[in-house]
Amino acid sequence: MNDRQDRTVNRRRLLRRAGTVAAGIAGSGVVGASAADPARADPGDPVLQGRDNDAVDQATTLRTAATGATLRLGNSRTTPGSNGSMLAEPTLRLAPSGDTLPPNAEVGSIGMNSAGSLLAVSGQSDGFSIVDFVYTSGTASRIVPVVPQRVIDTRTPLGRSRIENRTGNLDSSGRLMAGHTIHVNLGDYVFFGEGVFGNVTVTSPLDTGFLQIFPEGTPRPAEFSTINFENNQTLSNGFFSGVSNDLDLISVYTLKTTHVIIDVVAFVISYGEVNPMFLPLSGGQRLSAEALAARRAERAAAAQRSKPRWR
Repeated sequence: MNDRQDRTVNRRRLLRRAGTVAAGIAGSGVVGASAADPARADPGDPVLQGRDNDAVDQATTLRTAATGATLRLGNSRTTPGSNGSMLAEPTLRLAPSGDTLPPNAEVGSIGMNSAGSLLAVSGQSDGFSIVDFVYTSGTASRIVPVVPQRVIDTRTPLGRSRIENRTGNLDSSGRLMAGHTIHVNLGDYVFFGEGVFGNVTVTSPLDTGFLQIFPEGTPRPAEFSTINFENNQTLSNGFFSGVSNDLDLISVYTLKTTHVIIDVVAFVISYGEVNPMFLPLSGGQRLSAEALAARRAERAAAAQRSKPRWR
């Protein structure tokens, strides 16, 4: 294990396990609660606040004809987090149980299985419930487009600044040397990225060859090429690549010496986030989370007030 790996201790795997750890802690809480004496309630009995109420095999239904939500839950307690964030205590907890919801579960039913995945019944077919996963940052990824950004351009010193290992891999003109690999840091744009969409350009190659872009930290795949080129040719190609498991890096290998230009247009994220300054919604400004939320709300309201041109 190298120094960097030792420092990071494989940070993404730790995050991926966070849901499992949380489920284990929650399970401990359930065991602790079961040790207390729950308030047994018969149909018609009141719910006792601050107590564990056990209705045995009876369901509770709330109905209203009022405008607004039938049930409102709130927890105003917050505590400061270690990274400067404010942690809000949960408003609602679903107890993890089983593998999935039963085939006769009513439409609208939700639950959490023992693996920590949220489930919801969205409909019925032939008398059976259609159980869907509710996708979260732990179970699904999303593509986030950005205003196109030039990450590296080996023709200029500034354009080479995001290359982590410049020494010994670039020639006197800044070109990536034949048979060498550089590692490009995407940390200015994305935090805990899963993948990146972009465009790569080779220019002034010294011979016919190919170039590969792949996740840093993984062995270079032998049987693929991101772009093929000929001597002294300028050529571009779109690419999609995974990002390193420990840091937001991609690797670039070339068979023959050439200048390399990489532009990015979108990132794939799950737990992570994209620098809000580069989101189309930000207009290139450093907006606060509140300001971005306000712009999203304005966009959503505008969508509700209008309709697509094809309708």
